[in-house]
Amino acid sequence: MTKQTKTSGIATLFLSLLRVREMAMLVLILVICVIMSILSPYFFSITNFLSIARGFSMEGMVTIGMTLLLITGAFDLSIGPVMALSGIVTAILIVSLRLPYGIAFLGGLGVGLAVGFINGFLVTRIKVNPLIATLGMMTITRGIALGVTEGSPVVNVPLDFAWLGQGNVGGIPVPFIILCVMVIVADILLRKGRALRQLYYIGGNQKAARLSGIPVDRIIMFTFIGSGLAAALGGIITMARLTSGIPTAYAGVEMRVIAACVIGGASLSGGEGTIIGAMLGLVFMALVSNAMTMLGVSVYWEGVVTGAILIFAVAMDMLSRRRL
Repeated sequence: MTKQTKTSGIATLFLSLLRVREMAMLVLILVICVIMSILSPYFFSITNFLSIARGFSMEGMVTIGMTLLLITGAFDLSIGPVMALSGIVTAILIVSLRLPYGIAFLGGLGVGLAVGFINGFLVTRIKVNPLIATLGMMTITRGIALGVTEGSPVVNVPLDFAWLGQGNVGGIPVPFIILCVMVIVADILLRKGRALRQLYYIGGNQKAARLSGIPVDRIIMFTFIGSGLAAALGGIITMARLTSGIPTAYAGVEMRVIAACVIGGASLSGGEGTIIGAMLGLVFMALVSNAMTMLGVSVYWEGVVTGAILIFAVAMDMLSRRRL
């Protein structure tokens, strides 16, 4: 084999790897890390990376549920208020009613279960468009959070419960460890599990999936419930981290999570996406946010950047589909 042939083979392999969305995201993340390590001496440090990991862990839990929904061709806009209300309910059960932590934790998860069930029922049984169903539940859930608390945070959460959001195990943040376990389990089930593999068939062609005997409505229902439970878990851990339940917490998290999923390989049209790809997309978003902070850019511009990234990712997805 000649030297030129070897070079051509390596170039072809490299281009084929870049076509894999996860590999492209890894390259992009490495580029950001290199650039920021040059621009800021504080970026490339263990402390900064652990802070980033703790910060995006709760959104990462929600991203898992959103990825599964996007694969089916649906999405959930109510995740932000569900996170807030779940944290508030858990805080009230602990602070006001003085219930055991385990019961309070289950109470917070119950909020996500209930909202997820309602969303799934509206979409699968009443046939309401997911945009309208989850947008309505987003407004209702946020209103309940504000009404129950009258706009004020629920404070004085015990510090021993705060370990769930503030603690470390071997120097690694507890929320990040929980996220890693969830990612590993969800990724294995999505790649190897028969039930979750059916999500791709549903997202690719829902009518054909029904004709092939796949229980489409039941699977979509459980996917909405899973999204609600993931949002509730993220909200409870956020409440533990802040030691207070805040009714206005996580406003706009829906757009950040959807943007992370789409730039990580998921499609708004359904049938595509992976858990690892979505996590890499979320890491990319977190690094961009951290870079803006270190470079002294106002936090108020973060929404502009997030929106631009989302539009760009969706536009690229549409263009690639047209080419196919």
